Order: sequence, then C-alpha cells, then structure tokens
Amino acid sequence: MVFDAGNVEGRSYSLCNGSFTLYGESQVGDALVLEPGRLVRGWIRRLAPPDWQRGVVVDSHDAAVKTAWLSLVVAVIRTSEVEWLTNLDALVSAENKLVQHAVATGLGVPAPETIVCSDADVAREALGSEIILKPLGVGHYFEEEEPFVVYTTEVDPGGAELEALSTVPFIAQRRLHARQHLRVVTVGGDAWAGAVDADQLTLDWRQEPIAHRSFTATIIPVEVRRGAIELADALHLGYSSQDWIVCDDACYIVDVNPGGQWLFLPEPITTEVNAAISGWLTGGTR
Repeated sequence: MVFDAGNVEGRSYSLCNGSFTLYGESQVGDALVLEPGRLVRGWIRRLAPPDWQRGVVVDSHDAAVKTAWLSLVVAVIRTSEVEWLTNLDALVSAENKLVQHAVATGLGVPAPETIVCSDADVAREALGSEIILKPLGVGHYFEEEEPFVVYTTEVDPGGAELEALSTVPFIAQRRLHARQHLRVVTVGGDAWAGAVDADQLTLDWRQEPIAHRSFTATIIPVEVRRGAIELADALHLGYSSQDWIVCDDACYIVDVNPGGQWLFLPEPITTEVNAAISGWLTGGTR
C-alpha cells in the first residue's frame, strides 16, 4: 500500500504506542498495519507528491495543515520498526548534490571538477573556459502558474550568468564532452544501465522528450558498475538512479537520485529492476 502525505487525508488511521494502522479507501479488508515485533519492509520513495505544496503560502492555514500531514508521515517512518530499503536520513542526505560529489571523489569515482562560489573570477580560475551551471537546490518552479525547469547549461565565462553567482548558490563545473549518456539503476548490490548516444542531443538530455524513448539496454562498463554500487553503498541507498557520462578519457558520475525514474528504460531493465525491488520488499531473492 502506498502511504504518503498526499493520500492519507480523508482515510481512517491510528498511531499509538508504536502501532500504526491506515485503512484503504474501502476500509474493508484493506489496511496497512505496522506494529512492534512485526517484520515489515518498506521503500521511502517520496514523502508527498511532487506538486503537493504548490501554491501554498508560507505561514498560511493551508501550510500549517500540510505540515501536520507531513509530520505524521515522518513520525510513522521514524517510530515504526520497518526495515527500509533506504532510510529517511540517507534519503535526505543523498539528495544533496554536493554530498554526492564529496562521497564520489572520496571513493575515487571520477566526477566533474566542481565549485560553488559567489565570485565569477574564482569560478573561471578553477574551471577554465568551458563552464556549465546546474541548480544546487530544486531545479523547477512555477511563476504565475507557468512551470519552469532549470536545466544544466553551458555558459559564457564572461557572460551575465556567471556573474549572477553572487546572487544564488549554483553548482559550477568544468564541461565534459560526452560520447554517451548512461542511466544506471542500483538495487542492493546489483546494477542495470540504459544508454543513449550524446550525438544530436543537447547538453542536458532530459529537456528532449525523444531522449527518454531512445535509451537501449547496455552492458555496464566494469568501472561504472563498480563505482555505481560503491557510491550507492557509501550513501546508504538501497535503491538509486544515477546519471553517468562516457567521455574519451573516463566515465564520470554526474548525478545520483535516491528515488529517480527507471520505468522509461527498455526491457529487460524495467522488469528486472521491478523484480529486484519487489523481491527485497517481500524478503525473497530476485
């Protein structure tokens, strides 16, 4: 059963002395029961739907109500005896791109040269003439009901974008020239990868809808498989969806998403990842 801050409202539930019960919509023979001593496994993919707080005004009544629902979800996660595929603290920590980068470099996993600074001159000195910027925080927002997504973008070292580093923290990296993009999915100690050639794609393939339908199943390079599993293990992620790029000199990790997408990848990846997750949740083996 899915339990998050967006679907618990309006359903019957009870949390008391470490026991939690959430009834399904029918409230007949369909209930999630967590109680001390009962072995249960779970997967924290999200705490609430992505757009759940869209339009909520800070300090408003609606904000207070939504905070209460979110607090309930977090309390259930932290007070239950559920064995999580990825625990809450690891999930929150691993979503920080600078934490990802620090762990990767500590493991010796190739990662783009990175700096976060408020001075364009410092960025130019550290990264040279080919520089990309990517969001440090949330990369999407709404403005007057219109959605905007901030993609990874190459910038002119002398342009206004780099000078704007003094106004908001952004990740600045030395640009790498990709031959191939990899989406690597890890579950426990196993990994799968889909690949798409970088030719004819923009720097950030996510902004091209056709790219999502162009991945093909591929044999993971040995160093990528090893690095992806080591990185997921170091970040304490039972599941991860990672973005790697293959360059002429090496394969580089560019992003780790603790709850990222995999269903757009081709077969047999989708079925095998689904089986690995469900197998872990039910306590069996794949």
